[in-house]
Amino acid sequence: MSTAALVEPAEEAAPDFVEPLVAWRVWRVVARRGSYRLASVVKPTLWPVADPLVAECLRTSPLRTWWRQRRGKTRPVPDLDCVCGIYGALELSHVRQYLVDGPAYAAVAQVVGEVALWGRVIECEYGFRASHGYPRRIYVPADVGGRRRDELLRDLAEYGVPVDPLPGRCADAVSLAG
Repeated sequence: MSTAALVEPAEEAAPDFVEPLVAWRVWRVVARRGSYRLASVVKPTLWPVADPLVAECLRTSPLRTWWRQRRGKTRPVPDLDCVCGIYGALELSHVRQYLVDGPAYAAVAQVVGEVALWGRVIECEYGFRASHGYPRRIYVPADVGGRRRDELLRDLAEYGVPVDPLPGRCADAVSLAG
């Protein structure tokens, strides 16, 4: 019997890429337990410090997810037939639509930066969706202002990646960080 016959596709554990892909994204910055943390711009997801964010499908209900797991019919995340996953854009200009003047909803600020993506990765029209991600570099815009900007630079440094100030507004980050 050949070795290939012993390995079923569902049992393969090899990652899609050897090295993480690096892409661009925008984060909301939210206040949590006395410090500032990164959060998704679109979903209510907080990015952990010192651990990768592991994607979950937030499109289905918790009851449906539980039922699928119970029946052993879980889907991979990200899935080709869904929009789930951790997003990153190939070009900095592709994140422009997520940048707003002033703080985004329930946020003290927005920041732009590079994200490392790995695990199961699906190529999209403007970038990638991945099963795992972690910030690689964070840029804090000038429109955050004064003392709060200093606090953001300090707190976001807890992610263990370079955190750099931008000389301009968040809405102008596309031209300033690239």
